[in-house]
Amino acid sequence: MNARHVLIVGGASGIGLQAARYFVAQGAAATVIDVDDTKLRQVEHTLVSAGGRALGLAADVRHRGSVHRAVASGVTRHGAIDTLIYTAGVLLPATLADMTEAAYDLTFDVNTKGFWHCVQAGVAHFAPGGGAIVAVSSSSGQRPKAGNGAYAASKVAMQFLARTLALELAGRQIRVNCVCPSMLKTPLTEKLRAQVSPGGFQLTATTPLGRVCTEHDVVQAIAFLCSPHAAFITGTTLPVDGGATAGVPLRP
Repeated sequence: MNARHVLIVGGASGIGLQAARYFVAQGAAATVIDVDDTKLRQVEHTLVSAGGRALGLAADVRHRGSVHRAVASGVTRHGAIDTLIYTAGVLLPATLADMTEAAYDLTFDVNTKGFWHCVQAGVAHFAPGGGAIVAVSSSSGQRPKAGNGAYAASKVAMQFLARTLALELAGRQIRVNCVCPSMLKTPLTEKLRAQVSPGGFQLTATTPLGRVCTEHDVVQAIAFLCSPHAAFITGTTLPVDGGATAGVPLRP
């Protein structure tokens, strides 16, 4: 891994936090952006206490100015960016017929528009040699689920934004890819995983590899896409779902 300054958005918890720990442990400086300032202070303290270089900055990805100010502060501290990881997201389950306009707008503002804001802010400060951008999308963006329509649509939009950015930024040697994890244990999804459907549906029953995705699985995929091993990979969407979107597994 050759990352020197990693910008991680949504890094106060979940996949973003694990990514911050991974990249800092590999020697990169990390600017961690999140809306939760209290958690950010804890994250920064933990990473720095372990000997890493990290800066936590509060910003709301829905607001362009907030993001640009945070990114500029990170660049002032750590220098040019070469890696941007977008993990921020909201999941507000509701059927499309019943979902409120406020919930729909928030879903797209964070999951899609927020990604756009962060890319605009970040690419202005990318190192001349280019680098990598990875957005954390979702398997929901590849296989719709009832009651999850707005979230799935926002993640599909993120994937198309990433593919378009891959074309537009290729001349600057900035690679842009997505990872699509299946449902895993994070603060965002733990409440949903605890709910048992009336039919007794179990998530692992539709996963050929027979287990739930972990944050470690996702971070390893992100690390690969940001590494020299993926130097000729851009504009792709990588499922990290144990084969869940590949088809229906054989039953034992």
